[in-house]
Amino acid sequence: MCPHPAGSSRGGLGMNFRCKNAAAKGRLQTAYFRPSSPCPRAVGWLLLLSVGIVSACQSAGLAPTGDRMVGAVGCTVVFPGPDHIDTTGFVRWEYKPNENDKTELSVVLYYVESLHLDILPAYQDRVVFNMSNWSLGLKLQLADRGLYRLRRQEEEKTGKWIQLEVIEPLSNPELFRNSSLAGSTIEMACNVTVGRVDSYQWRKDHKPLPNHYQLSRNNSVLLILNATQADTGRYSCKVTNEVSENETSLELTISDSSAVVSNGVILGVAVITAVIILVIADGDLCGE
Repeated sequence: MCPHPAGSSRGGLGMNFRCKNAAAKGRLQTAYFRPSSPCPRAVGWLLLLSVGIVSACQSAGLAPTGDRMVGAVGCTVVFPGPDHIDTTGFVRWEYKPNENDKTELSVVLYYVESLHLDILPAYQDRVVFNMSNWSLGLKLQLADRGLYRLRRQEEEKTGKWIQLEVIEPLSNPELFRNSSLAGSTIEMACNVTVGRVDSYQWRKDHKPLPNHYQLSRNNSVLLILNATQADTGRYSCKVTNEVSENETSLELTISDSSAVVSNGVILGVAVITAVIILVIADGDLCGE
């Protein structure tokens, strides 16, 4: 099952992941899951949430002979088998963390004639070896990133390595703002708690941002300088990486700072008046 990453989507659509699950007899089938969304946590600034978008388990268009594969944590990738298979001997799928590592681990060791299959304990219940074409399906954990290759019995140290990149799907982003007052500098922060974001895209009222807006911190923060009523609107932040994308929006209404000051003055006068009345009343009681 493809897990739903921690994050927030109160009232949103959540996230859909398309995962390939291992089925019986070495075949791979496709299943769909709609995970539930946990409730968000409010931290610091005002928190406004969010709409999710359908996310894919792995990069599209992967060629069977490609030397790089990309997959999402919890989903399954399939390493292709060779052009032809043997009727004797053994074959193995090997793994090493990086090119500099001299030791290869045998993820799967398959004896062709006896149909005997050995699986490395760390990969138990996560791999499906197809005995008819020697392909390998692997349900991904983050630690699975590294190099994989198929090696036959007669091949000493040959065989093409495939680079596997394992990426965490992004959580639903959370939007924070520090102010909504006219004349102030408003900061909107687009925060993702799970996964590495490759890009942030901001829009206002479903259109590109006006030119006078500024972005900082790798585009994760939107700055509105000297905010005016014209800055009122719906703002959205879309985050993407190779295996997922999500979008959050909020409605910003600019408040008139002069009205806030006037209300504060009126409140202050009312408090002072009440204190004076109490002092006078207390003096009258003492005189009696």
